[in-house]
Amino acid sequence: MIHSLRIAAVLALSLGAACTNKEDKADKMKDAQKKRDAEKVAFEKEAEEKRKAAAPKVTQAKLDAPWDGPDYVPIATGKKCPEGLWALFPSTPGEDAEKAANEKKKPELAKKWKSATLVAVMHHGTGVTLKKYDKKKKHLAVEVEGVLECFDGLGLLTVAFGDGAKPLRPPKPKGGDDEGSPQAVWRAKPLVFYVPFDDANEAKVFAQGEGLGTDARIVFTLGKTEVDEKLEKVPPNEEAGTKGGTVDWGAGRLVHAVVKGVRIANDHEKNLLVADVRGAD
Repeated sequence: MIHSLRIAAVLALSLGAACTNKEDKADKMKDAQKKRDAEKVAFEKEAEEKRKAAAPKVTQAKLDAPWDGPDYVPIATGKKCPEGLWALFPSTPGEDAEKAANEKKKPELAKKWKSATLVAVMHHGTGVTLKKYDKKKKHLAVEVEGVLECFDGLGLLTVAFGDGAKPLRPPKPKGGDDEGSPQAVWRAKPLVFYVPFDDANEAKVFAQGEGLGTDARIVFTLGKTEVDEKLEKVPPNEEAGTKGGTVDWGAGRLVHAVVKGVRIANDHEKNLLVADVRGAD
């Protein structure tokens, strides 16, 4: 009996030692992994700092009126709208107490935005397009997107720079996930400007080189507003778990810009190509 107890005790000690060794080994592996992770983070950080240090320093042009000023409000497509633009429209964001508080601020905000000067800068490939060279007229057309879209608590808000702004309504999808959406969007005619070139080769070199850095700076105030709605009833869908109701496929809110000037330039806006300054209406 005593012999059996001794054997059991030895086995218990052996098992305990084995468990301790396994735990120690696991802890050492964890520590080693943490060390490798820390070294990787430090290496990546050092590499990023070296990359930034080696990158050429970009100097943006410093512009004065009428192209920029301390009171100009920047706005960009695909970004959040400047706070309070919703005050120009009938709807007010928020729920309950928040909506009530916003309603109180609405007259003051609407007055502010009706007198504000805004500035949008569009870039080549995202709002600015270089068209084909016209051999007869010896110029290269620069096309600027006719609208800008930002978003706020009420959804998408469109600013129209070009004429003929109207809702573009795509065909209603017949079914399937790849059919697209029937949601309408606002579209307007693009703004077009012309850069003179003596010959086609000169224009081609520009378009394939430094022309890729062409920017369009638009200075404007806010004019009349529109809201496009297209309400449709949607039946319930048991498979999707939806109860149905009313859906608005309209293009939503639009504000017409009163364009005061457009500046086309490249090389981070330092090299002026076209300046179109417009007087008061």
